[in-house]
Amino acid sequence: MPKVFLFGYYGFGNLGDELLSAYYISLIRDHFPGVKLFVLKSTAQQRESRDYTVLNRWNLWKLQRLMAPGDLLLGGGGSIFQDRSSKRSLLYYLTLLQIPRSRGAEIILAGQGIGPLSSWGRRVAGPALNQTLAIGCRDQASCTVLQEMGVVNPRFYVGVDPLWDFPMDSRVSAGKRSAKPTIGYIWRPGESRAKQSFLMTLASRYGPIKLLVFSPADRQSGEEVAAKIGSPPPQYIKDLTAFGELTMGLTMVISERLHGLVLAARYGLPGIGLSADPKVSAFCHQMTWPCWAWNAPNLAAGVMAAIEDHLVDPTVNYQKVRRQAAIMEQKGEEDRRWLLHQLQQILPGQ
Repeated sequence: MPKVFLFGYYGFGNLGDELLSAYYISLIRDHFPGVKLFVLKSTAQQRESRDYTVLNRWNLWKLQRLMAPGDLLLGGGGSIFQDRSSKRSLLYYLTLLQIPRSRGAEIILAGQGIGPLSSWGRRVAGPALNQTLAIGCRDQASCTVLQEMGVVNPRFYVGVDPLWDFPMDSRVSAGKRSAKPTIGYIWRPGESRAKQSFLMTLASRYGPIKLLVFSPADRQSGEEVAAKIGSPPPQYIKDLTAFGELTMGLTMVISERLHGLVLAARYGLPGIGLSADPKVSAFCHQMTWPCWAWNAPNLAAGVMAAIEDHLVDPTVNYQKVRRQAAIMEQKGEEDRRWLLHQLQQILPGQ
């Protein structure tokens, strides 16, 4: 029985990455029931399932022992091939890619955001990524980075983020939104002093800002800033249902996290990107949404102008979001068909 080893930034409680894990698990189980599925997570103490077996992501020795010719290492979404947050993390994933080569297995990377990478990161990542069979990128910028790195051997595909194809509860987005302007802010650590001033400026204009976090690692810094500005502590969003229900009370979302923007769009809610991360700016470009880095001049004025533009005619703007989201969802379906075609060349199907 062939084995599939699914990996990503799984098991850390980050909502976006846990949804990616669920998406790819469902895809493999629905279309390739005859394979043995292993999911690499941060700890082997995760909840087991009859659909897959959890492997401790740090036990690469065990992974190497399990992997055999005909097996597949599948990278399921995320921005894991980057060294802005950690060079150690990049080295882990590059080491992971070496195992299939020594065991006669294949590698497919799907829904990937590549970068940002330093010159060192590009130098060490290029040869490892060149060993893969196929790479699906979630935006053109990621594909361009690969080409600049000299990655030419894999089959390339440019798509959208995999969460555009994630099954959603359409009943949530069909409801009537609150008429009172309420801004949701999806927080991540860093630039706390600048964010404190920024959030106070927004609150003075639009009332209390709803602070949200998608990861347990974001809570402490968010709570510290919330206390300083007199705001309730940020709400930790653990699952999609909680986020969907929350969006009904929001006018729009400002997000430092990519998947905060993706999920807002899936629920028909306009967004503003606030990050220098290329994955966030690339997504906002796809949605024709504004995006600023923290060092942008007159940041607060620009964001408030974007909010005011939305408030002039929110109904029309909600319709624009839904139209663009429908296009992106269709593209997400195409991405799934591409990935299934790649997998069918390796794995036995139904």
